[in-house]
Amino acid sequence: MPKPYTGPPPILVGYDASDDAVQALEYAARIAAATKTMLQLVFVADDTVVNSPWGVVFDGSGVQAAARKLLAEAALSANALGVAKKRIRTKVAVGSPVGVLTQLSQNCSMVVVGRRAHTAQSRQFSGSTSVGLAGSVRCPLVVVADVPTDREAPVGVALEADGAGVAALDWVLGNPLYAGKPVKVVTVCKAPQSRIFRASVSQEQIDTAIAHTVAQQAAYVAQVAARHPGAPAIATEVRYGSPVDELASFSETVSVLVLETNVRFPTYSIGSVSRGLMTYAGCPVVLVK
Repeated sequence: MPKPYTGPPPILVGYDASDDAVQALEYAARIAAATKTMLQLVFVADDTVVNSPWGVVFDGSGVQAAARKLLAEAALSANALGVAKKRIRTKVAVGSPVGVLTQLSQNCSMVVVGRRAHTAQSRQFSGSTSVGLAGSVRCPLVVVADVPTDREAPVGVALEADGAGVAALDWVLGNPLYAGKPVKVVTVCKAPQSRIFRASVSQEQIDTAIAHTVAQQAAYVAQVAARHPGAPAIATEVRYGSPVDELASFSETVSVLVLETNVRFPTYSIGSVSRGLMTYAGCPVVLVK
């Protein structure tokens, strides 16, 4: 009889065989292999499709059989990336993808999904599943896209001048996954707004706003670093402009971008910056609450 699993909380991967889902699988498998963590691969057959309200008849058993085949192939890929077979679990479920993955996330260390829906053809939108999960999962959410990423680059953390993002930096510095890796914190100074016309904002006002942002960033970084005395030196950068544009540009220089996301109740929606980066970031994005 096999021994029960007693390692770290599992890594949950939502898998549908799309290009982005394949990248999500590979990302999660590398982490699972390095940390000897259970990898749980889940294919959710959307019940609004299987039980079509438009009178189209789908063979539910056929859908699930095809899903099991895809998951078996995914498990082989994970094993080839170093995850032991005994640490790979697969599951086929029928229901709402967001609802099923949210429920399963309660006992997981992270949820990893692809950026886009299976049928998306462009980077104009994030998939509805990843957006829905951002507001509902019970653990960090990693959104991965089919874009080239330098895995040796620093770990990026977005920190706002008002302190939002401190939880993200705390999570990175306390996470064994990133032990010994360089960390770079970026803060975007938003353009000061004139009371009447934005064009009337002076260079002096801009310089003052940037100086204030630099001081605030340094204070928050020092505060978090004091809680992690063994952490490596933290590089910092302050940019000026649109948060989504600047963070998307910054994401192309790091291996992963971690940011704190605030969920709005009762809609469980996330902010425009988090949503924008889920769409346009040039590396995997980790959303920490």
